[in-house]
Amino acid sequence: MVIETTPTFPVLTPQSPLLTVSRQAEDPEEVLRRAGAGAHAAVVLGSAGGPPAGAEAAGEGGLGGQAPGGTPRDLPQCGVLISSSLSGGTAMQRFSEAAEAAPGRCWLLLEWLSMEFPLPCPSGDGQALGKEALHARLQDRQSFFDSGLCCAYTHWLEDGRGRMVLYDTADTLTQKVHLARQAGFQGVVLKSA
Repeated sequence: MVIETTPTFPVLTPQSPLLTVSRQAEDPEEVLRRAGAGAHAAVVLGSAGGPPAGAEAAGEGGLGGQAPGGTPRDLPQCGVLISSSLSGGTAMQRFSEAAEAAPGRCWLLLEWLSMEFPLPCPSGDGQALGKEALHARLQDRQSFFDSGLCCAYTHWLEDGRGRMVLYDTADTLTQKVHLARQAGFQGVVLKSA
């Protein structure tokens, strides 16, 4: 996977000196003090499993942070990580709405989508799949591309019931980065495996 970076659209990793990750809930004022103390420091808050959906990250000149469960308006000088992993709607709609809600502060959290769903699945909640489980589900099955979700998928019948797997490839992630840039995002944060 190749992601084109520019000074105005950087790609950060958890190991980047521009990104400091804190998994402990902290006072938002302390977060802002630390984010401002280092010219390009970032603080991402969350649980041991990672930041909560829709929370935290980039700000002016670098990255800032916000309290778990907060909204972009809670700490307006900070930004927001928007996950690339989605199972409903469209990627462009999601990215455009986020960019409109927090202009100039959205960063794409690039996460590999790999989930299995029963069909029908009105809740949109699926079961996460590891690499081996995904490989087993894809074995001897044809895959397709969903342009709205910007991901690959396969489906089949099992015991008379429909099953579907949504998953990312290097190409689909590259396309999501392109859509995020088009929507006005500030850059990309690669989630560690």
